Amino acid sequence: MNGSQDSAARDLEYIRRMLERTQQRIDPHAFHFVHWGAIVLVWYPLMNYFEESGQLAWRLPVSIVAIALGTLLSFAREIRLSRAPRLAGENTYIGRQVGIIVAGCIGAGVVLSGFAPATGFVDGPEVPVIWGLVYSALAFMTGVVYTREFLVSGVVIFAGTLLAMAIQQYNGFILGPFMGLGMIIPGLVAERRVTKMQEAPVAGDTGTV
Repeated sequence: MNGSQDSAARDLEYIRRMLERTQQRIDPHAFHFVHWGAIVLVWYPLMNYFEESGQLAWRLPVSIVAIALGTLLSFAREIRLSRAPRLAGENTYIGRQVGIIVAGCIGAGVVLSGFAPATGFVDGPEVPVIWGLVYSALAFMTGVVYTREFLVSGVVIFAGTLLAMAIQQYNGFILGPFMGLGMIIPGLVAERRVTKMQEAPVAGDTGTV
């Protein structure tokens, strides 16, 4: 009887540890955070510079290039991963949650970027502040379902957004580094984690955990 109980206990412990390992195998596709962060890091200060120097004609073409580049990179990477996921035995539940958070926040940001200036709620040059709030919420909610570095990032981006509200004339110069690095740093940490998991065996593959 004791032997059966010991065997059952070992089996339960094996299952528990296997589930823990599986739950850790999450790919949040953080490359989106990295390349959009890099784009914003350059794009927003440039827009502020064009505004301050009176070179307003450059704002639209630079914005089109920035948005097109980010969209192309995101689309191309997602197409590639739809054919060959990076992690065997991946827990896709958290990844899907992160995807929903990103889609919801970005969708709201796009709507507000058009609606707020159209209604006179904010002027065009102040739209980046809206995106600061969007990125802050996006990072914070990602941190709630994924890892702590995104929580910290959300708080930091929110602080930068408040600073940009206080110094509106230089909002692009402020938001670029806060939003850009606030996305790049946790995104790189997440990508590094995925790379390490690619090199690690999936629980149960070798009969050991």
